[in-house]
Amino acid sequence: HGIWGKGNGTWPFNMYEESISVPMIWNHAGRIARGRVESNMISSYDFFPTILDWCGVKAPEDRARVGRSYAPMLRGDKPRWTNRLYFEYSMVRAVRTETDKYVERTKEWPSEYFDLEHDPGEKENRLEKPEAAKRVAELRGDLRSWFAKRGIEPIEEWRKTAKQELTVYSR
Repeated sequence: HGIWGKGNGTWPFNMYEESISVPMIWNHAGRIARGRVESNMISSYDFFPTILDWCGVKAPEDRARVGRSYAPMLRGDKPRWTNRLYFEYSMVRAVRTETDKYVERTKEWPSEYFDLEHDPGEKENRLEKPEAAKRVAELRGDLRSWFAKRGIEPIEEWRKTAKQELTVYSR
């Protein structure tokens, strides 16, 4: 996409795979099999509950915490796992499934829908395509519901949860 940097390397901020994907590598000699590769999608949200689970500590109940432990995968088990991730970065939110991604921005900026099966490079925004309308509506509803269930303001109110401050220093 011609971007140098992460999601904040463009205006408006982006949610391209090259910007948001980070490999997760674990090594624990004698406990994690060498060379094993998992294809499940995990989030940075999942790291905290995983570390606790890996260390044998039960995570305290917290409605605001959204992560899931993937420690069973590290142990070689096959847990029930939904490959669906949610992202938020200032005025942009997204939901990504194994096959597609919906990116929602505030009204000032265009939203996007990518069919990752047919367009893994995210070159064609299919948001306005009539054949994508039903899927876009499903993902939009899912994205908004996921944030609402966690008590997070609608995207239009993002400034309430993402404080942006300018500090001016003088001599």
